[in-house]
Parts: sequence; C-alpha cells; structure tokens
Amino acid sequence: MNDPRPGSAGGPSSAVLPAILISMLSAALFTGSHGIVRHIGNGIHPFEIAFFSNLFSFFFYVPWIIRNGPSVLKTDKFPLHFIRGFINAGSLTAWYMALAITPLADATALALTAPLFVTLGAILFLGEKVGNRRWLALGIGAFGALFIIRPGFEAVSIGLLLVLVSQVFSAGTKLFAKHLSQFDSPMVVGAYVAMLQTPITFIPALFVWTWPTPVQLAWLLGVGMLVALAHISLVLALSKADASFLEPFVFVRLIYAALIGYFAFAELPEFWTWVGALIIVGSTTYVARREYLLFAKERRTYNPPVID
Repeated sequence: MNDPRPGSAGGPSSAVLPAILISMLSAALFTGSHGIVRHIGNGIHPFEIAFFSNLFSFFFYVPWIIRNGPSVLKTDKFPLHFIRGFINAGSLTAWYMALAITPLADATALALTAPLFVTLGAILFLGEKVGNRRWLALGIGAFGALFIIRPGFEAVSIGLLLVLVSQVFSAGTKLFAKHLSQFDSPMVVGAYVAMLQTPITFIPALFVWTWPTPVQLAWLLGVGMLVALAHISLVLALSKADASFLEPFVFVRLIYAALIGYFAFAELPEFWTWVGALIIVGSTTYVARREYLLFAKERRTYNPPVID
C-alpha cells in the first residue's frame, strides 16, 4: 500500500493528494445519493430504499464479474466481508431512515462525528493507545455534536438519533474496509458489500413492501449506481491512506448537502448546525494530526509510543 505520509518513498504528492481527491469524490457521490433518498423517502419506505440501492449497486458489478469470471471474487477473507455486510446494512438502513425525516444538511453535519467513532473503534477493538489530548479532542467533538442536537433547548429529533446510530455502524464498516483493502482490490471489497447486503436488507423490506413506480425505480437505480461508485472510491482512497488521515476531508459533505438541500428542498442549515460542524471538524482534524505525529515517531524509533 502506498504510504501517504510525508517522507514516504512516494512522497506526499504521489499518494496524499490523490487519496484526498478520491475521498472527496466519494463524499460527493454519497451525498448525491443521500439527496435522492431524501427526495423519495416520503413515498417509499427506507427499508425498501436500502434493499433496492444494494440490488442496483450489485448490478453495477455484474458486467465486471462476467467479463473476468467468478474467480475474480476469490478471497481468503470472506468471513470478514460477511460481517462487514451486516454492519454496513445496519448503518445504511439507519441512515436512510434518518434522511426520510431529517433535513439533509443537519443529518450530514451530525454525520461528521464519524471520525470520532472510527477513533473510538480503533481504541476499543484494535488496542490503540490514546493519551489525554486526543481524549480531549474526542470530547470536544462530542460537544460539537450537542450543538447540532441541542438537547434541552428543543425536542431531540429521532432522525438525529438515527444518524448517530448509523455513524456507529459506519465506523465499524470503515475499519473493516481499511483492513480488507490490504488483501482485496477495491472492486472486490465493493462487490461483496453490495452482494451480501442485498439479501440482508431484503428481509426487513418484505414487511413494508410496496412496488415502486417507474419513476421511483429510476431514482432507486440512480441511488444504487452512485452508492456503488462511492464505495469503490472510498475503498480506493483507504488503500492509499489511513482512515484517520482521510476522515477530516469529509467535511465537504456538509457543503454538498447544504447546496443540494437549498436548491432541491429549500432547506437552510441553522446557525448552530454550522457551529457544531466546525467544532466537530476541528476536533477530528486534531485527531488526524496526532495520528500523523504518531506515525512519524514510529518511523524514527520503531517503538510505538503512547501519544497524548
């Protein structure tokens, strides 16, 4: 894997900039799909949207599988792909449920907490050691989330709570994707998540099933294609740089979401939404910076230290 850190053999411009640009492209594709879900969410249940988006996402990979043969999906990590499919299905379903009842920019702003959950996941499940200053950054990020939710000042939105649930699951799927990208290509990782999520999301969709109209079906096809391209872009970016390094750049999702929300739904983010988003982005950027310093110190000493 290309090392995206300054001082690596490829140099910063050979890996960092492409990884950042691909990550921002992935954010644009995801946000575009979210805008479509927001548009059709009142006419078709989020469970069905999740199923059809996965089904059409998998169709995206079918020509590639036919052209290269089923052996292209060969992997030694199928159990991990399977677990990631369940985790990502949970994230996707909660997220689509949130989008159906929450302004796009508000949901996107709160979703910026994802890097904090990624870091917590690395601490809890990967045994990463974290010192006082990084814990403080995580706390500040959580404080920023409170600006968006504003408990006690207004009724806590079920939609925003669903956003938080989706981001917890999303952190898990990103950690799995980062690990799997070391063994399988972005196409293989993306194909497995779409293929496995399709039957997983079909089961809850059965309980709320209504046949979509041709127009809704076209929108669902668009969601599936955008999600497929977004997943490929995300895994490709993760194959070039650490998740903690790339996470701060997803702040562009809020800009994309604000533009889509304004022009498509006449939704304007509130002042406190921007304040909370800036606090979250600041804290996640600090965490990413500490990750970089830890990496640089490890390269010099080959003795991983605890940073604070």
